Amino acid sequence: MNAAARLVHQRALTRHLVFTHLFSRRQLILLILVFAVLLSALGLIYVTHTTRVLHANYQRNLAEQTQLQIQQGQLLLERSTWLVQARIQQIAEQQLGMVIPDHQSVVIIRE
Repeated sequence: MNAAARLVHQRALTRHLVFTHLFSRRQLILLILVFAVLLSALGLIYVTHTTRVLHANYQRNLAEQTQLQIQQGQLLLERSTWLVQARIQQIAEQQLGMVIPDHQSVVIIRE
């Protein structure tokens, strides 16, 4: 073996020996498991936060939907009221021959 190959081989062995002395197999597995638990905890926090935000948005949209349905009901009621008055006026004019009086022919009586 030449000197360069021996040096590379020696450094690789040294790195391997340092690594195996610093971390045993059991310690390495424990370190990986701790890292996985921490990563899982962070994921759980993120998912919980996202779920709460989405639920709050859902509740807000549900309240808005309810408000819009109430408003739609009120507008439909108002529309039907206007349609009834228009229908009464149409029947009065067509079938009964009634007309809206002129402004001059209206007399206001005060008590």
